[in-house]
Amino acid sequence: MKKIFPLISIFIFTLACSLTSNSPTPEVNTDTLGTMVALTTAPILTQSAPATQIPPTPSPAPQPTLTDEEAIRLALLAKLGWTDAELDFSMGENTGTLARGSLKKVGEMQGAAWFAGKDSGGNWVIAYIGQGIPECGEIQAFPFPTDWISHCMDANGNAIAR
Repeated sequence: MKKIFPLISIFIFTLACSLTSNSPTPEVNTDTLGTMVALTTAPILTQSAPATQIPPTPSPAPQPTLTDEEAIRLALLAKLGWTDAELDFSMGENTGTLARGSLKKVGEMQGAAWFAGKDSGGNWVIAYIGQGIPECGEIQAFPFPTDWISHCMDANGNAIAR
């Protein structure tokens, strides 16, 4: 064993020296290195936003579409100045561009008729709310059927057949 030990020691020493020896440093090609850096950083530089760029304006959220009854109810509330809880409302007839019905204030006995028409923008407009004969000027913007409103009052207070 004494003869083998020096051989094993030499073998281990040689192996250790070959593993830890520094390999020669490769020569650096600065042109190639510069090109690689430029190619790597170019996409990064073009991705950053310029300081003067304005962020896109988000599109407005779509508005919910109201039914005719809901739109007329809102128009009546606006015209009367009542709250939703105060309005007892019913829809009588609706042609799609003209409508009529009745309303009363919650808790009261008396009510009134209402007549509405759609304007050129497609919005419901309350033409008349009342119990009597409407004034001609109130209803002239809409072609209400004569079986809905047969007469109107002129500027002198005379009932005029329509």
